[in-house]
Amino acid sequence: MLMEDIEHFAESCCQQDPEDPHLFAHVQLVRQFAVELARSETADSDVCEIAALLHDIGKCTGRKDHHITGREMAEHVLETVTLQQERKDLILKCIVNRRAIPSEDDEIEVRIVQSADCLGALFHDEWQEHCRKTMSRDVLMQFYNEGCFQRLSIESARAIALPRLEILKERLITESFH
Repeated sequence: MLMEDIEHFAESCCQQDPEDPHLFAHVQLVRQFAVELARSETADSDVCEIAALLHDIGKCTGRKDHHITGREMAEHVLETVTLQQERKDLILKCIVNRRAIPSEDDEIEVRIVQSADCLGALFHDEWQEHCRKTMSRDVLMQFYNEGCFQRLSIESARAIALPRLEILKERLITESFH
């Protein structure tokens, strides 16, 4: 199975998510950021790219524990991929741990996918619009000021996020809110 096949599989799973018709656009942003961060951090870019593509496939069966469901689904997909088992295991770890608070003990690839997932949410306009409609201003501002920095454990990811966070915070202050 090639990267293109993994991408098509991920897209078909994302299209089954009834809650977010823009999910695959988020996945593509996460992929873009994961590859960019992997290159700047000299990490395994294939591991990061595959994990980014597969990180939300579990949402096709529901949002609750989708990272666990996604890991199980990804394990079956990875059986068809010619990769060393240690790289497959790392991809699965990236998927299941991406919702955890990052630790310096985590492999760089795990921290990259965690950071890329946060960046993907910050830069996904439709998701941000949804958040402004469904979350309070205080909750969003707290996330922009504190919460996202827990997920952005890589300095290069924080550098990417900071200008966007300033824009999002300014938008919260100046725009009318749901």
